[in-house]
Amino acid sequence: MELKKVKIESFKNAKCTIAMPDGSIEAFINPTDYTKSVTIKHTKANVIGDSQRTLVFSSFEDETLTMGDFIVDGTGLVFNNATVDNQDVDGYVKKFQDIVSKYNGEIHGPPYLKITWGELSFLCVCQHFNVTYTMFKPDGTALRAKITLKLANTVDWTTKVQEANNQSPDLTHLKRVQAGDTLPYMTYQIYGDSSYYLDIARINKLSHINDIKPGDELYFPPLKK
Repeated sequence: MELKKVKIESFKNAKCTIAMPDGSIEAFINPTDYTKSVTIKHTKANVIGDSQRTLVFSSFEDETLTMGDFIVDGTGLVFNNATVDNQDVDGYVKKFQDIVSKYNGEIHGPPYLKITWGELSFLCVCQHFNVTYTMFKPDGTALRAKITLKLANTVDWTTKVQEANNQSPDLTHLKRVQAGDTLPYMTYQIYGDSSYYLDIARINKLSHINDIKPGDELYFPPLKK
């Protein structure tokens, strides 16, 4: 059976359809394990005279994927074409870190990621990147390192609205910008209060409140008033 390596691809959008240039890398050596974790938040129902608590679903919190250890070997004992002359551990680690966590000015943040390995397919962002160097040449050049990752699942706005399928029109909205629309005006249409426009700009990762054009889709989630 052919050995499959963990593949990490970076993208400009949460749906992972617009790839970053040169934005993919395969594991030098596959990780020893990975752990998926889901947090579900419940709140206590406030009932006067209640003798026992009843928990009511509130929201799905983080779904995370922790992968470790990615071993990078520059001793020559393990053949792999992922590094230059099979020796450049630092170069491989830098490329790995750039792909998973480097800030990109075009999207105002680090990239979105797709992790694939066997049956695993995970759309996410990097929450934590850690590298430990464990072997060196006499001059201090790294010969071996291990990388661990903590990744958080992310869902694009359109898919999120479709999957939520909420019936109340006040819960969540995905609106397309029309000619003449401004962010304060659209915010007023949704919430009856234009003062939330800065929150909406932040949620949609807009660099400026005027950074919208006809055809753009903006997400308007429930906001605490």
